[in-house]
Amino acid sequence: MIRDRLVSFFSVSLLIFIFYQICLIFSIFFEPIFWACVLAFVFYPLYNKLLKGLSNHKTPAALLTLLIILLTVLPLLAILIVHLAIEAARFYHFFWNAVETGRLKDLMDHVRQLPFVHRLESHEVLASFIHKNSQSWVLNAAKSLGSLTARHAALITKNIFLFGLDLVLTLFLSFFFLKDGDKIYRFIYTITPLDEPDKKHIFEQITNTFAAVIHGQILTAIAQAIVAGIIFWSLKLPLPIFFASLTFLAAFIPVMGASLVWGAFVIYFVMGQQFHKALLLFLLGTFIISLVDNFLKPFFIGEKTKLPYLLLFLGILGGLTLYGFVGIFLAPAVISLFFALIRIYRAKYFK
Repeated sequence: MIRDRLVSFFSVSLLIFIFYQICLIFSIFFEPIFWACVLAFVFYPLYNKLLKGLSNHKTPAALLTLLIILLTVLPLLAILIVHLAIEAARFYHFFWNAVETGRLKDLMDHVRQLPFVHRLESHEVLASFIHKNSQSWVLNAAKSLGSLTARHAALITKNIFLFGLDLVLTLFLSFFFLKDGDKIYRFIYTITPLDEPDKKHIFEQITNTFAAVIHGQILTAIAQAIVAGIIFWSLKLPLPIFFASLTFLAAFIPVMGASLVWGAFVIYFVMGQQFHKALLLFLLGTFIISLVDNFLKPFFIGEKTKLPYLLLFLGILGGLTLYGFVGIFLAPAVISLFFALIRIYRAKYFK
């Protein structure tokens, strides 16, 4: 009896230790594996349709699905990255040119003529501080920006290479997750040490949560794009439909999101000394375009998962802080899993 318990304890301990080592080995590939799972999950219904049309030949169906991913997702991602890189380069050259030609100094002089700034400068201490530091701050900022760009050029190149490598690995893994996804799912389902009804409930809950997060992310991005397009058109900005589409893509970027688009226009208005439009767009962007994300995303996810709105809202923000973009998917899944386990615990021990 004691021997059997000892053998069982050793077997379980060894399994936990080996599982921990496996997690450590593959942790470096966590993000490519995670995004490959997301892609496979999103495109799995399409894969199933292609599989039926190709007489259940898994490899051709997976390859064709991967080709569709390459023709849809990657061009959109490439457009966003290229546009942001171009805008960053333009802003740097515009800023440096403004410093060299003295336009930035003229702009600052114009700002100092504004009533509220003029009232601030009426105080002797503030006036002395602004007069001494305004020009030196601009020059130091320009020099710092230039040196930072030069210093991090190699790092940026390295990050682009690693991003490309992760992208290739993600697509490679997506192929196998599509092709063998059902086997992987059944394997994880089989080895999960829970009673069948509990196991079924937990797996359904996690699946529904992932589906809700993906749908919520897409619907929120569409809503932000529509709102941004209306605002851009109302302010008579150039190409409002194009920049609304760009807002849709930028909405998937964590933290900054849609502000990458409308924020660039705020800077454009400030540089053009259109301060009223800059202030109006800043307020509309902050309290309408970007705030849509904070309210609609938890709402869409909560409707599907039946999770408390406030808990989801805080969970998504906390997940972003803790895990980055991955946290948008992980946080709702963890919260959903927590409530599923609580339900099982109450059913078993508080009957």
